[in-house]
Amino acid sequence: MINELSISALGVIENTSVEFAGGLTVLTGETGAGKTMVLTAVELLLGARADAGKIRPGESQATIDAVFTLEREARRNLVEEEQLGELLGEENEIVVSRTLTPTRSRAHLNHRPVAVTTLHTLAPALATIHGQADQLALRSPARQLQFLDEYGGQALADIKSRYQQAWAEAVAAKRKLDKFLENRDQAQMHYDALAPVIASVDELQLEPGEEDSLAQEAERITNVEQLRTALATSYRLLAQDGEGACDALGSAAREIGRASETDRELTNLATRANQISVETQALAEDVREQLENLSADPARLEWINQRLQAIRTLLRGRALDVAGLLEWTETKRAELADLEASDERYDELSFDLTKAQQQVLSIGQELRRARQSAAAKLGQAVSRELSELAMKTAQFKVDLEAKPKPGPDGLDTVTMTLQPHADAAPVPLGAGASGGELSRVMLALEVTVAQNADSRPDPGAGATYIFDEIDAGIGGTTALAVGQRLARLAKGRQVIVVTHLPQVAAWADRHLVISKTGATTSVEAVSGSRREEELARMLSGSPQSRTARAHAAELLQQIKVAQSEA
Repeated sequence: MINELSISALGVIENTSVEFAGGLTVLTGETGAGKTMVLTAVELLLGARADAGKIRPGESQATIDAVFTLEREARRNLVEEEQLGELLGEENEIVVSRTLTPTRSRAHLNHRPVAVTTLHTLAPALATIHGQADQLALRSPARQLQFLDEYGGQALADIKSRYQQAWAEAVAAKRKLDKFLENRDQAQMHYDALAPVIASVDELQLEPGEEDSLAQEAERITNVEQLRTALATSYRLLAQDGEGACDALGSAAREIGRASETDRELTNLATRANQISVETQALAEDVREQLENLSADPARLEWINQRLQAIRTLLRGRALDVAGLLEWTETKRAELADLEASDERYDELSFDLTKAQQQVLSIGQELRRARQSAAAKLGQAVSRELSELAMKTAQFKVDLEAKPKPGPDGLDTVTMTLQPHADAAPVPLGAGASGGELSRVMLALEVTVAQNADSRPDPGAGATYIFDEIDAGIGGTTALAVGQRLARLAKGRQVIVVTHLPQVAAWADRHLVISKTGATTSVEAVSGSRREEELARMLSGSPQSRTARAHAAELLQQIKVAQSEA
């Protein structure tokens, strides 16, 4: 609930402070005195969009501060679900502030700066504001559905939560399938490009380093005559009879060996000479073998060049060598396997979507039954309230109609209809209800839903109700009934009402008068004769009229009797 509200330089209000209490509080005053600015201030504290035009002319900024008491359950939810424990502190009282300048808006919670979105998060736990716009919003199916679901309480809220989870999963499954189908053509093109490359690599049966050895062989075949001449000359120099290096080294080794028999110091030289002679003989044999193996086969050369060209083609844009190409191939082979499994993936995604859609329909049917049960009870309860609001034979109904296809809120559209009297046809609220009828329906709904608060998903949340001229378009006996319903709603809660009707104001536990003297707006709590004076002004326009004062006193007495009999 709101304990205290301080406003500075907002609209017509220069500087004022208002204390509130539980029960029914009414705000009255002349048109233009600043009643609307009080509500605007509360709306700003609940996160409404800032308008620099609301700053009082001649002032650099407007400030609004309020002390709220959080209901226990609402505070627990904010701490656990919204993670606001550090900002809220240990006390149930919190201070919310908003500052407006021509260029920006700032928000504070318990004197600490916060984003305006934090105020939006807090708003449902602080207050619920209903004005003329909300009465018009009551014409919308979305707002009607909200009322029905609130009335349905925790049981319906649990089913709705499960439905919304199922809906989110179905939407995610549909997006995955759509994305898959969107990419399937592109994936097929990718497959068509990869498959022949991998097949070519497999067909070649490549070995790491192969391109270098093939290039060397091609170079050897191309230059075979030069190689043959060089090897033949080398062999002749090494092994020619009587003149080759092998014979000369062999003779030298034998001579050094004989000399070492006489001089033991020549033994090492003899050993070295024998080793060199043996190595030279081996070298000559290797040169002869290479000479005999030299080939000038043009077919072999053509095959090598074709293979090298195939390797270079496959390497282009994929790898630097055969080893890299083989690694690339294994990576792409895995991608190819995924692409080859696309039909299986399609079946899998289709199955997931079908399963998720079936879950939506199953829980949706459960949600429909819960709403149908709540709709019947809500219709009867609101009809009883309307009977007490001078609509004796009015019938209020909540109808559910199946949507063409499921939506994020369920399988049905909610339509609230009103039959104002027995001779009238039922009409949807969005089509034929008058402003006065909408006001009474709104009040009847709020009273009915509030009286069902123990079963609501968040008991105690929004225990402050603020009504801005909910009595528009009504008067007389009906106005008395509206005041009585507001007083009933205020039992155990805080209800703040801006009204022009004395029949409503007379029901208040606390009466605040907003008045304007020159450029200064003040708020005064009135009682006794001062309250009679204000009611007289509301009755006749003249606070000093004896007849109006008598009517005001009579009205207060009438309501006092009604309250004692309740």
